[in-house]
Amino acid sequence: MSLIQLQQTSYGRAGGALTGSWPEAHAMDGEGLDAFLEQRRYCVLATALQDGRPQARPVAFTVLGDEIWFATVAGGRLRNLRRAPWVSVVVTQGDGDEHRAVAADGPIELCEPPEELLQRWEERFGSRAEWAVAWFRLRPERLFSYDARR
Repeated sequence: MSLIQLQQTSYGRAGGALTGSWPEAHAMDGEGLDAFLEQRRYCVLATALQDGRPQARPVAFTVLGDEIWFATVAGGRLRNLRRAPWVSVVVTQGDGDEHRAVAADGPIELCEPPEELLQRWEERFGSRAEWAVAWFRLRPERLFSYDARR
C-alpha cells in the first residue's frame, strides 16, 4: 500500500479527536506528501524506554517506496527498538499559515539495507552512513498529514 493510500485508510479509521486536530481537508495529496518527505531530511523519532516512558530524538530518514528507513548507532535507541519494535515519527516544517507535518507510526524491522537504499541515502546525505551499526525500516500502520496552506 502506498503512503497516500495508507493515509486515506488511516483517515477512514480515525476518530473525531484526531480528525479535529488533523482535518482531512488539510491533508496533503499524494504529490504533496511525496514532495514534503523528499524535502525534509530529519524527523523526530519516538521509541519506548524499558520503563515505558517515551524517548524522542531528531534523526535522519529517507523514504523508499512505502517504507521509511533509518540508520542508527549502538545505544539506547537500538536497545529500545530491540525490546519494543514500534515507533512514532513526526516530520514538521514551518509555523502558522505555513505549517506542514506528517505523523506516522507502526512496527519496525531491523534489517540489512538494500543497495538501492544505500545509494538513495548517499544522494540525500552525502555518505552511506558508514557509522551505522544497524538499519531499520518503518512500515507505517497509520499516517496523517497536515498542510495549513490547503
